[in-house]
Amino acid sequence: MKILPSSIAIVLMMLATHVAAQGIKIGYVNGFRLEKESALTAPEIEQMKKEFASRERQLQELQKQGLDLQGELEKEALTMAPADKQAKQKRLAALAQQFEQLQRSVAEDLEVRKNEARARFMAETGAIIKAIAEAGNYDLILDQAVYSSSQFDITDQVLKEMAKRAASAPGRGK
Repeated sequence: MKILPSSIAIVLMMLATHVAAQGIKIGYVNGFRLEKESALTAPEIEQMKKEFASRERQLQELQKQGLDLQGELEKEALTMAPADKQAKQKRLAALAQQFEQLQRSVAEDLEVRKNEARARFMAETGAIIKAIAEAGNYDLILDQAVYSSSQFDITDQVLKEMAKRAASAPGRGK
C-alpha cells in the first residue's frame, strides 16, 4: 500500500521535470497601454470627432438659444405681457426637450460607435498578438496579471506591429 503513493509522487515529479525541461514561453501584454498608445486608435478617435462635430455644434447652438431665452425671460419677466411670457416659456420648454432628445441621441450613437471601434481594435489586437505568439513560439500570452516581470512584457512588440499596420492600412497612418 505504501508503494502506490510513492509511485504517484515519483511520476508527478518526473512529469514536472519534463515540463520544466521543455521550457514554457510566456508573454504578457498590457492592454491599458495598447489602448492608450496604439497607432490604431488615433485615426478612429479623429474619425469619430469629425463624425459627431456637426451634432455637437447643434447641441451647443440649442444650449445657447435656451440660455439666451432664459436670460431674456428672467430679465423682462416683470414687464412682459402674460401671453408673451407664456409663449417664451413654451419655447424654452420646447428647446429644452429638443436639446435633451438630441443629447440622448448623440450619446447613444457615440456609444454604438465606440463599441464598434473597440470590437475592431480588439479583433486586430488579437490577430497581432496571435501572430507574435506564433512567430515567437509562445506557449501562453496573458493580458492581465497581478505582477509580471519586464522580461515577459511584449507590449512594445505589439505596439510596433500596430504602428506598422496603421501606416500601411489605407485611410490610416501619417
